[in-house]
Amino acid sequence: MDNESPVAELIGRAELLDDLCAALAAGGAGAVILGRPGVGKTAVLRAVADRLQADFHVIPIRGSAISARTPYGALAFLLSGLPEGAEQDPLQLLRELSRSLTARAGQGRILVRVDNADQLDRFSIMVLSQLLRRGTIAVLAAASIQWGANPELVGLWSEGLLERVDLELLTERQTRQLMQQILGGPVSSLASGTMWRETEGSPLLVRLMTAAQVRCGTLARRDATWVCTGPFVRTGEVSEVLNKVLDRLGAAERRLVEVLALCRSLPLSTVLEMLPAPGVDALEEQQIISVAGTPAAVRPGAWIPGTVIAESMAPGRRRKLWEDISALIASEDLDGDELTAFADWTRSCGENLRPADILRAARTANRRADPAAALRFVRTVPAAVRSQDLVLEEVRALHFMGHLQEALRVFRDAEPRLVPEERFSYVPLLLLHSRTQARLPGAGDPHETLAAVEASCPAEGEHPELAAALVLAQGALAADGGRLGEAPEVPDRLARLAADGSLTPATRTEAAALSALVLALAGRNSEALQALRQLGPPENYAVSPANAGEVCTRIFDAYVVSGELEQAADFVRSFNDSGVRPSYQGSGGELAVAVLASWQGQDGAARHALSGGIGQLRVHDPQDMLPLAQTLAAYVRREQPPEGPGMPGREQGPSQHPGYVRDFLNRYFSLLAGNAVNDEACARLRGEAASARAKGYAAPALLFLSAAVRTGDRQAAAEILATAHEVSGRFSELLADFAAGILRNDPALLLSAAKGFSDRGQYLLSRDAAQAAEDRLAHARTAERKKLARTARTLINASLRRMHQVGGRAETLAELSQFEADLAHRAVTIATTTQIAGELNLSPRTIEWHLGKIFAKLHVSGRSELAEILV
Repeated sequence: MDNESPVAELIGRAELLDDLCAALAAGGAGAVILGRPGVGKTAVLRAVADRLQADFHVIPIRGSAISARTPYGALAFLLSGLPEGAEQDPLQLLRELSRSLTARAGQGRILVRVDNADQLDRFSIMVLSQLLRRGTIAVLAAASIQWGANPELVGLWSEGLLERVDLELLTERQTRQLMQQILGGPVSSLASGTMWRETEGSPLLVRLMTAAQVRCGTLARRDATWVCTGPFVRTGEVSEVLNKVLDRLGAAERRLVEVLALCRSLPLSTVLEMLPAPGVDALEEQQIISVAGTPAAVRPGAWIPGTVIAESMAPGRRRKLWEDISALIASEDLDGDELTAFADWTRSCGENLRPADILRAARTANRRADPAAALRFVRTVPAAVRSQDLVLEEVRALHFMGHLQEALRVFRDAEPRLVPEERFSYVPLLLLHSRTQARLPGAGDPHETLAAVEASCPAEGEHPELAAALVLAQGALAADGGRLGEAPEVPDRLARLAADGSLTPATRTEAAALSALVLALAGRNSEALQALRQLGPPENYAVSPANAGEVCTRIFDAYVVSGELEQAADFVRSFNDSGVRPSYQGSGGELAVAVLASWQGQDGAARHALSGGIGQLRVHDPQDMLPLAQTLAAYVRREQPPEGPGMPGREQGPSQHPGYVRDFLNRYFSLLAGNAVNDEACARLRGEAASARAKGYAAPALLFLSAAVRTGDRQAAAEILATAHEVSGRFSELLADFAAGILRNDPALLLSAAKGFSDRGQYLLSRDAAQAAEDRLAHARTAERKKLARTARTLINASLRRMHQVGGRAETLAELSQFEADLAHRAVTIATTTQIAGELNLSPRTIEWHLGKIFAKLHVSGRSELAEILV
């Protein structure tokens, strides 16, 4: 592992490097790169200079606090060879320096690479500016802050002489790429997401934190993938870097930064009691703190991870700061991260928290998906005297962590003293308990618990939010418990909740997501898709960190069950583009990608996703998702799936009830894993379909049958025709066309289905429907049937390309040898085979033979299709 490589900082900068190099090579004057410390500005400067060194004479200059004290300090090494006294006359200095630089460069252009440009003295700035304006030099400069204090340099970009480039922190995806470059192997979503949140995407901190976690074992290799094994350690080299920053501050400024690290954020009014306004302004200008919001609040700058400063602080220093500052902080005015951080700080100093603060801190931690913190706060109160509200937060945290046995024990211990009249804790507590019962074998009947909630409703009626929560719990139990057919009223009740404007947006979003899934499972796909459209794009979802995973899981599952895999793929991509994926059934985002790729026949993408997902699930699996992951792995490797809870790498003990969708996925892919689907497997698929249909799950029934009809099973085709009318939506119509085409030997109908499947991302079904058509057109004689045969082959190739070539042009060419890649490029850019043969000194017949091999590898019928994937 090499965390010192400067190249590692260039993840996500390729386009910027290309643009800078192209602009300079075309005669541009250069650019100023602005960004926070540690964002990789110096690495960009060096990379551009290295690329251009053949065409430019590169002169490196570095500003510093010491050289800034001396006129021309940063340029001293350039001025040493000039005539004595030249620096006394600015005009003579410019003439002599220009002559000297031109002599050094010879025939090439001069590129001055300026690091830490914000620390140049004003005389050096003046000289560089004038040389640039005269066209003597090009400048590529980097600075940590904007140059608001120096009009000369500000004018260089405001006048358009230099391009201004704001270098951003890395995205979550880029953070993952950087970690993989450092570690030399794949990294799980949970590990990269945790790193991104800890470092804000600072390349410098990512490198340092990655090395620190490997040393401490919180990043470990499992099944060839680096996974997160516990909370990240924030001391060591990372804290040393930040301590150097703190050491440059005055005592009062340092105290403020340390307090903000411990509190995360404070009102500006409180901060001004600790440090006068000019000091606050200076820290903000250096980006060590940021001030934002209404009312204004102050927090550490984005490149200053407060958690690192807080964890590396000596206990005595923590205590001293608490004694000095706590009187200024009103805990009742804190919320969110500020409240939980202040509560943790108070606890670490051995001070007692007020009961109200304990409850608020635990509740906030749960809302922010930090159950470990919630448990820390709850358990500062002895179990015997915990309030009903605290018991609720304890059970909620344990449920979130997947510790269902412990959640059951806590509930049963508290059950004798529960007070039904305290509705806002009693109702959610019993609803959580019903979920525990639904997932944990032998924990009791969840229906009885929900009935008890309903029976305890006060005479004046339930609060609308609590009544909605009960309906949501009943709907989830019906859908996940395999008893949807016994509750036909559930879809409509959920739809009414989603449309009820008197409820909070979060409740309506949760209701809409569950409603869409229930409608999809029941076969009402058109209504399910309409409900999903009404939710809008994911960035508009009214969700919190605590429930985002559950809501997004239900939406994803609704798309899959409806057969709309292209929309499911768009849904997953939307999170790839915006940052960290939400959890899928408590697992990392890889499992959703693996499920989708398995449905689409993209075995390579599924294997890649599972390589990270399985390793992480062996360490952290709150919802018992490892069996599904291992089933998917067996499916894409064409192996027999593992059986039972005692699989390698799994702890022994009672497994959880999986929930209907997860159970369906397990059954579906288990039946298709291993050997090719035969008559016995088709019979089992038909049996599963009959069972699902009998329980009210019409859409899964149709999906079981679709797997059988792909093999040409006529009995399954007949059953699809008999039942497809029970499922609405275009996907069921396409399956009916596929089935009818099989039974009637109708190639045109099969091709129509194949095209519709392809539009919906159903590449396996598209390939097999087109293959069935091609088989029926094998001996076509009429022009019309020959045309259908060509269409069939085109659809087969298109599906195979989508299944095998998930990446872009580079991944496509990687499947070819160097000679084949060159020949493929020539084939789509040169007119004739004869011309290519002449250029390569080969016969046209040999060229055609090689092209045939390329077409077979890339699943194309000829040059036009080859051009589609390469141009």
